[in-house]
Amino acid sequence: MNAAMLGLAGTMVGAGVWAAAYGLRRPALAERLTPRPEPQPRSAPGGGWARRAGQRASGLLANAGIPGPVMTRTLAVAGTPVEDYRAEKAAASGLGLLLTLVLVIAVGVVLPGAASAVLLAVSGAVVGTCFFAPDLAARSAATEQRADLRATTSALADLVVMGLAAGAGSTGALTTALQHGQGRAPERIRNAVNAATLRHQPPWEGLEALARETEVRELAELAASLRLGGTSGARTRSSLTAKAASLRARRLAEAEAAAHAATERMTLPTMGLVSGFLLLICFVALTHVMAGF
Repeated sequence: MNAAMLGLAGTMVGAGVWAAAYGLRRPALAERLTPRPEPQPRSAPGGGWARRAGQRASGLLANAGIPGPVMTRTLAVAGTPVEDYRAEKAAASGLGLLLTLVLVIAVGVVLPGAASAVLLAVSGAVVGTCFFAPDLAARSAATEQRADLRATTSALADLVVMGLAAGAGSTGALTTALQHGQGRAPERIRNAVNAATLRHQPPWEGLEALARETEVRELAELAASLRLGGTSGARTRSSLTAKAASLRARRLAEAEAAAHAATERMTLPTMGLVSGFLLLICFVALTHVMAGF
């Protein structure tokens, strides 16, 4: 018996002893009744590579007044810190300059003394695209956040109507409804209402402040309905019932419009697939026909 067989036999014996010891182990009752916590996903420390790379150069953008007032409001809606935006913008600008330098050197080697105008246009396009990429990402995130807030507001109105129908007051129904829902949009609404409560203000004041910050008019309409009802549950219930119905109708109309737009966008790819399929079927016949001339 050689050394490999001895090593394999020893490994198998050790594995068997470990399995027997694990099987004979009797866990305690507390271990059986206590559920194991699910492992939390680890996030990258310090943000992404773009934020880490542009952290030092973000001060130059701050001195230049970047971002402006409009972009600052957009970042507030998207929930992106201004420091992270500046770091990503600095990193993207540096990447654009690096790509431009590489492009200039490559074209200068391949086509020396030619296509200078085209090279200048392409270089400007690369730098501009990299410079404005964080702005496009922030606007896209703000649009998604506004859509989530609209959907959350519609569901919140329905829950408040249910709470009023159960006999709760307007403030109690709103507080109970805010306990449901997970995600950034419900959390922002809860934080806005809690901030208004800490200032000894009515909860609709917090909704109005969040509506002004995010430019979501559905939140302002919900706050107006709560303000109109005041302390009267009957008036608040009738107003919110109509508002919830209108919000549902608006959401359905937006979903239908988005579905129609997606269908129209799929028309051209579908026509391309059909044309390619027909060309594949008729290729042999077309070859024979063209060969006959």
